[in-house]
Amino acid sequence: MRTFAVTAVLFLAVLSFHVGNVFADMTIRCPLNQARRTITDNLPNDWWTTPMVNRLSKTEVSQIGGRSALLCVYGSSGSIQRYAPEGHTCRATNRGFRCRPRHPGPGPGPGPRPETFSTGQLDVQQTYTFDLDRGRISDGNNIDIWFQAETRDRLYLVPRNGARIAVGDRSNRGYAGCSRARFSNDRVSLRDIPVGSYVCARTNEGRISQFRVNNISNGRSKILSLGYTTWK
Repeated sequence: MRTFAVTAVLFLAVLSFHVGNVFADMTIRCPLNQARRTITDNLPNDWWTTPMVNRLSKTEVSQIGGRSALLCVYGSSGSIQRYAPEGHTCRATNRGFRCRPRHPGPGPGPGPRPETFSTGQLDVQQTYTFDLDRGRISDGNNIDIWFQAETRDRLYLVPRNGARIAVGDRSNRGYAGCSRARFSNDRVSLRDIPVGSYVCARTNEGRISQFRVNNISNGRSKILSLGYTTWK
């Protein structure tokens, strides 16, 4: 089977920054109104391709490599992304992002940036447990959270071994926000943290962590896909 390379041809670029100074509020607009996806391979005579053109469908703040990233999604044409501005916390808006400084106004600077202890992806099968300190599916005394399955539809995340979690508003709060979160050892239903939700955690070793629910598989036996960052 011939494999066709797919590329995104991006056009109508409009990039808008409104920056007063390093501690000013910032509006970042998605740089494209629409994006085109097409096959670029040379085709035999009498064959042609029809490009897929999609307008901006949604914006999202996500975690890439342990850093906050801004995603502009163009339906089936794909997405583009950039890292959030240094020292700012961003939220998605209708056609871009609104970013606010973590330490606005006069006074002391932002201080040292928290150091990452562990970051990555986890695919956790139901009934299994996982460790957010070292990012692995584990058992015994090192685990932080159990993916409990009471029934096919009643699924929970249960803190274990002294670990605690904080759902809050399910936004991307980062180290600073999670440090101030109200943690609990109560279990959380997956119905309360749908795909795209961010959850803060304090691990059983006392570290601040945050994970994002990236996907929950279909089928009888669920697999929960998470992206996480744990700080020192």
